[in-house]
Amino acid sequence: MPRVEQITDKAQIPAEWYPLYDRIAAARGRVAGPYSILLHAPAVADRVDQLSQVLRSDTEVDAQGFVLAALAVARAKDCLFVWSVQAPNARRAGLADDAIAAIRNRQTTGLTDDQKDIISYCQQLASANRVDAATFDRLKARHGARWLVELTTIAGHFGLICGVNNAFEVPPSPQGDQL
Repeated sequence: MPRVEQITDKAQIPAEWYPLYDRIAAARGRVAGPYSILLHAPAVADRVDQLSQVLRSDTEVDAQGFVLAALAVARAKDCLFVWSVQAPNARRAGLADDAIAAIRNRQTTGLTDDQKDIISYCQQLASANRVDAATFDRLKARHGARWLVELTTIAGHFGLICGVNNAFEVPPSPQGDQL
């Protein structure tokens, strides 16, 4: 059970924030997970959602790189909700079940070198707060500085999202994958 009441109905927030609620629900199909908690602080929820939208649509990181980062951070943080939502998103982005299982099981079997580096980079950020030079340099050489800044921001964003979900004990999505 979450530690505070989840906001899942528009009537739970002041009317001035209804457009935000509608925007979140339209983008995600419903208000759940971190937004059901973040809406206790609507201005914060608004800014987090704006960043999320930019990271999903206005970066050089493709859909597979995005979900790899999300899964890597979710696994590093053992975040049940993010894993439950992002594993199905990873399949829709074309990531194979074997790759998803490798991340879940903290293995690298069956992953490409680039996938291994993306996962390692994001997990190092999420757990050690630093990234080794070799991983950094390989990703920068392959993708460039802008891409790497965007990947780093995606990983940091999921660190924030995992932190909210974990601190407030948001349960996994019943429709999603279990970690």
